[in-house]
Amino acid sequence: MSSLSISIGGQVTTVQIGNLSPAVQAQLTSAIATINTIQQSSLLNWAYGNIFRLVSATRDSNEAIVTASIIWPDGATGTFTTDVASTAFPGAIDAWHATYVNGSVSHTITQPAVTRDANGAVIAQPAITIT
Repeated sequence: MSSLSISIGGQVTTVQIGNLSPAVQAQLTSAIATINTIQQSSLLNWAYGNIFRLVSATRDSNEAIVTASIIWPDGATGTFTTDVASTAFPGAIDAWHATYVNGSVSHTITQPAVTRDANGAVIAQPAITIT
């Protein structure tokens, strides 16, 4: 292993570690893994809260978003896409995915289809995934 890359505030930095001792290399690798975990945790929290700014959107005849350009709280850009629009509750979105692009760092955030009760309230929400 001669280098590690990390994204901090949208800037990707490559750290040359080839000349460092194996113990220091292991510590840096662990620290970068921790930072990446924290960043993904923030992204997951934003996704569950739908915390992104809608820049522009196209909507279907029921006013549900079909696709939209979005900006995440840290300034990253992305695209929101409805995967399943509710047929029982027009205008509601049952499943979606969004991209997160910040420099060379990119992820896809996916909300699998939710389950709704007879009134349209979400009663089961599968876990959001980040890839």
